[in-house]
Amino acid sequence: MPGQSHKPPSRLIEEALHIPTREEEEEHAAQERAATKIQRAWRTKKHAELLNTDFLWSDVLMHARFQVGRDAASGQRNSPKDRWKRAVFLLNRLEDGNQMLATTGVENEDAARKHLETQHWLELIDG
Repeated sequence: MPGQSHKPPSRLIEEALHIPTREEEEEHAAQERAATKIQRAWRTKKHAELLNTDFLWSDVLMHARFQVGRDAASGQRNSPKDRWKRAVFLLNRLEDGNQMLATTGVENEDAARKHLETQHWLELIDG
C-alpha cells in the first residue's frame, strides 16, 4: 500500500503475535481515556460557541412562526393578505442563509442552492 513502510514478513508475524504486557495495556487504556476527555472538552466548547442562547431563541421563534403559518393555512385564516404575509416570511427565510455558519466564519457551500431556491420562489409568486 502507498505510504506504508515495507516490513519483512518475519516482523509482521512478530507484531501480529505480540501479546501486550500489563503495562502496555494500562498505558493504552490511559491514552484512550485522555483522548476521550480531550474530545469531550472540545465538543463541549464548540457546542457552546455554536449554539449560544441568541441563536437558540431565534431558532425556536422561527420554528414557532413556521408552525403558526402552517396551522393558519390549514385553518380559517387563508385570506390573500394572510397568504402574502406567509409568503413574505418564507421568502425572508430563503434570504437569511445559515446563521450558525455565518457567525462562525464558515463558508456556506449551499449558497448557490439557496440562490436557486430564491429564484424558484420568486417565479412561483410571479406565475
